[in-house]
Amino acid sequence: MRRKLCALVVLAMVSACGPVYPPASATAVPTIGGSVSATRSLPPAHTPTPSPTFLPTLAPTPEMGLDSESAQAAALRPEFASDVHAPVTPTRYAIDVTVRMEPESMQAEIEGLARISYTNPASAPLHDIVLMLWPNNEQYDSSMSVGPALVQGQTVAPKTELGGLAVRLTLPAAIRQGESVDLSVPFKIEASGPVGGRDPKRFGITEGVLLAPTFYPLVPRLIDGKWEEKDAPPGGDTTTSDVAFYAVRITAPRDLTLVATGVESAQTQDQTTQTVTYVSGPVRDFAFSLGPFVHESVVSQGVTIHGWVLPQHQGDLKTMLNLARDQVSVMTGDVGPYPYTELDVIDAPGAFGGIEYPGLVFIGTVGTDNMVIPVVHEVAHQWFYGVVGDDQLEQPWLDEAAATYASVLFLEQQYGSGRATSELSHYRAVVAQSQGSNMPIGLGVGDYPSENAYALYVYWKGALFFDALRQEMGDRAFFDFLKAFYQDYRYKIATSKDFESVAESTCQCNLTSLFNLWVFKGGPMPVP
Repeated sequence: MRRKLCALVVLAMVSACGPVYPPASATAVPTIGGSVSATRSLPPAHTPTPSPTFLPTLAPTPEMGLDSESAQAAALRPEFASDVHAPVTPTRYAIDVTVRMEPESMQAEIEGLARISYTNPASAPLHDIVLMLWPNNEQYDSSMSVGPALVQGQTVAPKTELGGLAVRLTLPAAIRQGESVDLSVPFKIEASGPVGGRDPKRFGITEGVLLAPTFYPLVPRLIDGKWEEKDAPPGGDTTTSDVAFYAVRITAPRDLTLVATGVESAQTQDQTTQTVTYVSGPVRDFAFSLGPFVHESVVSQGVTIHGWVLPQHQGDLKTMLNLARDQVSVMTGDVGPYPYTELDVIDAPGAFGGIEYPGLVFIGTVGTDNMVIPVVHEVAHQWFYGVVGDDQLEQPWLDEAAATYASVLFLEQQYGSGRATSELSHYRAVVAQSQGSNMPIGLGVGDYPSENAYALYVYWKGALFFDALRQEMGDRAFFDFLKAFYQDYRYKIATSKDFESVAESTCQCNLTSLFNLWVFKGGPMPVP
């Protein structure tokens, strides 16, 4: 599996959403090979193996009564509550796990069951279903084992594929278009740490904090009747998922705090443990964190933003929250409103520059002088990839270049056009002096000659394309386009051609040459 170490050599920070976060003052050129509330009193809410082992079959995950549309709507702002009525029935997950964690030894265990309801959207019958086991990915400091599944009441042994990154379940009977399959899968994960250092990870333990994204068997996309079952090349994100509904119940040590995608719907506790249940609304995947956090919150544009930091970083909590608050305001004005009620921003030392997940972002730079760009970049991903999805392996520019340019828009609005221009000028100078400056931004992660090249061209040259598009369309049409694109592809997966089509429809102009130069074919960057 791929290793997420996107290191443009001289650029100070690395991010597991992909990028390097550069200070505008960086000058070296890389060589490219080829209102605040008090702390919430929630008593505080855990070397990949080459293939999974199988656990005994267990009974189906009990119904939680939280996967109904009305229950899921609790995670959405009232004006977006109708978004739970999707034209295509989304996958529904009911997940029940117990987390055991020993922060001192940097060991954790997540064990439980996932009950999954999947509806066939394709015209052809489905004879099997694939589940991705992302904790067996090289970017995750963990290993995952799964058990024989209970499928429509029958025991089905998984067939291991992709060296343990996936399993395939043969269905007892094929399901036709519009029909659903119900399955339950027991699973167990062993995680360790540290996640930081020279080979950072996106899953594991860091300074007493457990980072646990996509910790469950995940149904991949079905494209043209085939499961999107593939490895992820080094340097970029790992998953591209359709939106789904999640009801997740987590039992964890009481002396630590749980933070997760979605909103809390129930909580119980005993002397040693807490059990918290979350509902997500329509999201692409689910993540949680467990640690000794200090907490504050602010409200921006109708969204409650929770900040969670380690006690030693409490002095940076308000700064982190204010950055997130201001970026939510910028994105709401420039792109459109955030549909969910909450957003969690979490201190995750060493977790690259930052990592984005639906409704929750990990920031690896809290306590340093480099917080601004990581925070605003990851918050922007809630719009680009979180709401408007894209193929993060094959067309990653659609969210990474967008989030990078959203950081420029933040600088422009918060610090003035001169600061934004300085940032873009730095990007341009570094890209222009690189060996592959003519490369297009629209390639897949693995199509670039190196991880450095991917980061440089997709993030920085990609941001320069957004600015070139803005200059070509004019400000009014450009921002009308961003709003139209966001509205048209909310909860969907957009392609590069979709992006181009909405842009041309908005400006009533032909942008073929511009897109060919920057996105599809490449060529010398125009002199500004």
